[in-house]
Amino acid sequence: MRDEGGFTIVELLVSLAVSLVAISLITTMITVTTHNEDRIARRVDANQRGRPVMARIVNELHSACVAPRIIPVIGDGTAGGSTATQISFLSQSGEAVTPTPDKHVIALSGTTLSESVYPATGGAAPSWTFSGTPSSTTQLLTNVSAPGGVMFSYYRFLNGQLSNTPLPVPLSTTNAALTAYVTIALTAAPTNGTSRLDTNSPITFSNSADLRLESASQVPSQDNMPCT
Repeated sequence: MRDEGGFTIVELLVSLAVSLVAISLITTMITVTTHNEDRIARRVDANQRGRPVMARIVNELHSACVAPRIIPVIGDGTAGGSTATQISFLSQSGEAVTPTPDKHVIALSGTTLSESVYPATGGAAPSWTFSGTPSSTTQLLTNVSAPGGVMFSYYRFLNGQLSNTPLPVPLSTTNAALTAYVTIALTAAPTNGTSRLDTNSPITFSNSADLRLESASQVPSQDNMPCT
C-alpha cells in the first residue's frame, strides 16, 4: 500500500497553540511599544507647552524691581491679591532708568492659567496707580494644575537668611512688603489632557525668582528687603 504522509490532529493542535502564543507575544510587544511611544510623545508635548510658560513667569518676576526699595509683589489679604494660585506683581522691561511698571496678575482658574496686564494710569515710584481694566488678557496654558494646590509661594529673609517657611496666603499687605523670594510650581498635562491609564504624561516644573537688585547679605542686621 502507498504510504500516506501528513500531520496528525495532535500535531496540528500543537502547531496551532504555538502559533497563537507567538502571535499573542508579538501583539503584546507592538501594544507596549506603541503605548510607550505615545506616552513619550505626550510628555514631549507637555514639556513644550509648560517650559515656555515657566520661563515667561520667571522673566517677568525678574523685571519686577523697576526702582529701588519698592514692593514688587502686591498683597491685600483677599482673593484679589496674591495667593497660592494667583500672583499679582509689578513688572516692566526696557532701557529706562526707572521704567513705569504694569501690574501683572497671573491666575489659575480651573485648569487654565491666564495673565492679565493692567497699565499704569499715573503716579510715580513707589505710588503708581493702575487701571481697573486690563489692557490685555492672555491664556498662558491649559490642562495645567498646581502641585498640592500651591503654584506660588512667598518667602522673606529672616536674620540674614532666607526663611524655610513660606508666608501665609492670601498674602497680606504687610507680608507682601517682606516678600523677597518667590517659588513657582506647575504641572502641565499634554494637549489632550490625561486619561486614567496615562498618569505619567504630565510634567511638573519648578523655579524661583529672587526679587532683589543685589545678592542677599548673610549679616543678621541686614533686612534683605525686596528690591534692595
